[in-house]
Amino acid sequence: MKKYDVIIIGGGHNGLVCASYLAKRKYKILILEKNSEVGGLANCANFANSFSKKIISDLNIDIPQLNQNSYIVSLNPDTNHTIIEESQNGIIFHNSSATKENQEKFKILLNKYKKFSSSLSQFMNQTPPRIKSGVFQDTLKLMKMGWNVRKLGKKNMREFLRVIGLNIADELEDNLSDDILRGILSHEAVLGTNLGPRSPGSVLTLLYKQAINNGLVFDSEKYNINDYISSLEKICIDSGVEIRKNISVNKIKIIENRVSGVELDHNEIINANIIVSNADPKKTYLELLGPEPLDTDFIRRTKNFRSKGNVAKLTLLLNEKPIVNNIDKEKANARYIFAPNINYVEKSFNSSKYNNFSENLCFEFHILDKQLKLNLYYIPYIKNSTHDKEKIIQQCQNILKKFIGNLNITNAELLTPNDISNKYNVSGGHWNHGEFEIDQMLMMRPFYGSAQYQTPIKNLYLCSAGTHPGGGITGINGQNAAKKIIEDQR
Repeated sequence: MKKYDVIIIGGGHNGLVCASYLAKRKYKILILEKNSEVGGLANCANFANSFSKKIISDLNIDIPQLNQNSYIVSLNPDTNHTIIEESQNGIIFHNSSATKENQEKFKILLNKYKKFSSSLSQFMNQTPPRIKSGVFQDTLKLMKMGWNVRKLGKKNMREFLRVIGLNIADELEDNLSDDILRGILSHEAVLGTNLGPRSPGSVLTLLYKQAINNGLVFDSEKYNINDYISSLEKICIDSGVEIRKNISVNKIKIIENRVSGVELDHNEIINANIIVSNADPKKTYLELLGPEPLDTDFIRRTKNFRSKGNVAKLTLLLNEKPIVNNIDKEKANARYIFAPNINYVEKSFNSSKYNNFSENLCFEFHILDKQLKLNLYYIPYIKNSTHDKEKIIQQCQNILKKFIGNLNITNAELLTPNDISNKYNVSGGHWNHGEFEIDQMLMMRPFYGSAQYQTPIKNLYLCSAGTHPGGGITGINGQNAAKKIIEDQR
């Protein structure tokens, strides 16, 4: 019977990154992927636009950055759209109905958030510390975290501590008077979460996003997602990693509280010394492992981990390339956002609390030749039921027609969070594998007892988006998990 050093369950991008790092240390690795292609939820993305430059360097990934200028367009119902461009040098306004004063305040606000996020950024690429562990390394990390905040200076430190628990709506209403600018920043703060602009902690989610993305809010740097996944797969194969596709894992096998291998859906058993799950925490603990070896309190924490998805993916095929009204051709390569004001976004969020979707659809989209690729927000995952897909598509189409005069749709495919859950085996269909809030971040992600990529079972690790630092196509989760495994095996 064939035996491996490491089996990785799930060939998503974090699993591939984890395998690549471990393969450099000569581990014999097998990746088991349920679908016919690797990449997992990353295949739903239009671009890989937040991938860690450190990982690109460490793994020598040959993936060119898409070099065309990329703009952010906040769609305005009066078609006087706000067009901005973001780089490490700051924000450039190419067009806006906002006053010059509001534009400057917008820049000042983002610079303030960038400074605050820098105090968190160095902790993204390392295992988060354990609280009250008594281990010197953990204490040192916590001290460094506090010192980074203190280095902001007394005034900035007080402001940082003031805003991290606030909702983004209050912050924006205190600093900006332009609805479109408020709308676009509130959109970025709640993107992919079950928060509305008036939910406490929505400022922190924005800071956290900037910390992961090197201070950027709008993810302007792009890589082709297919090139990215293919490059990672090639690196794995060239390093001797075995990848088996169309294979489902039925159970993680353990002997005396230590992993021994996995059982596949056709009862085949494969042995390994280490198991790394790239599945979400709920799937890993409640299904793959099962509750039997876990204590009651741990099972409770697992079940209470919030993972209700609310982002749907809509692909529209058109009979010609769409033209957005009042957007010059050279600026058409853009990320388009429709979140016209704070109250519009909040009203959309309110419906999702009751497992409904609002007529106030919020969305973002990219144009890829004769396709529109959209993310629709506040389309909640619902148990034992489904949404009216035709109604969602029609509502979205009605809004789009206000901005795209030649919108002639030949086919529409909608993936709700329920569909995403079924296709990619993700609990709740959540694109971050779990809610992204203050009690499910840093050393508390996913929850106490499982927050450092380790689990209560010896040599069972997690590497998915449900771990620190969270979702997004960064690869950091896989990198950090691999580093933790290597450290533990010394």
